[in-house]
Amino acid sequence: MWRFIDTDVINGAYSCALFQSIGHHVGLGISDETVLFWRVIQPTLYVGYHQCISDEVHESYCRKHNVDIIRRILGGGCGYCDRNQILYSVIGKDDGSIPRNINNAYKKVLSCILIALENLGLEGELDQARNGIFVKGRKISGNAQGRFDGSVVINGSFLLEFDFKSMDCVLKHPTMNLRPDVTTAREGMVSLSDLMKLPGINHIKQVLRTGFEEGLGVKTYEGKISVAEELLAKKLTRLYTSRDWTFRMDDKKAKRIKRKRNISTDL
Repeated sequence: MWRFIDTDVINGAYSCALFQSIGHHVGLGISDETVLFWRVIQPTLYVGYHQCISDEVHESYCRKHNVDIIRRILGGGCGYCDRNQILYSVIGKDDGSIPRNINNAYKKVLSCILIALENLGLEGELDQARNGIFVKGRKISGNAQGRFDGSVVINGSFLLEFDFKSMDCVLKHPTMNLRPDVTTAREGMVSLSDLMKLPGINHIKQVLRTGFEEGLGVKTYEGKISVAEELLAKKLTRLYTSRDWTFRMDDKKAKRIKRKRNISTDL
């Protein structure tokens, strides 16, 4: 059986630390494979591991409007999140039931979201080119993947409601992972509240949990974060809130530019 954990509202940095910690313990075989749900306590921009913040983010807007910028350990693009999204992390063993092939892993995990949408009376579409789920041509779920310490982690968002205008202000390229020919987040994305009268959040969580069980072919039990997972998560939170981690790719880029200038000067 897989473990199911719903932390509800937590800090963005802690969320990254938590799914990394759980992934570490799952990979070692210490913890059961896990489906994790959470929501962010305040608006948070998750930045992909390989991205430069200066290329992707309007930092001044984030500072002015208290948007946390958190670099995750997973790849993929930026994800703007607020309290009106259910965020999930599917954390399995690298040699377990989630395929090792990256595209097949996305396909299996995102089939769970398609099942959840069907159970809500909606028809979704998997767009593997963008690693997302679309409804009526607009994205309702974006996803990212990573593998470390013997685990595979696929994270995603499920939009209940959404602040489209803020996303346009936070990101320099807000439509990058949307369908072509859209110029704003509002044109390319859709929330559940756009499609139906919102059920209670607990009902939606249960529908999503059932979707993961059916799509993964597993049963889940109500689990808790272990003491070891919590200790490592607290340690990692300090990393995720550090300037060196947040701007690590920007610093590397600046060093490369400086080296090229020095070489050019020497010539």
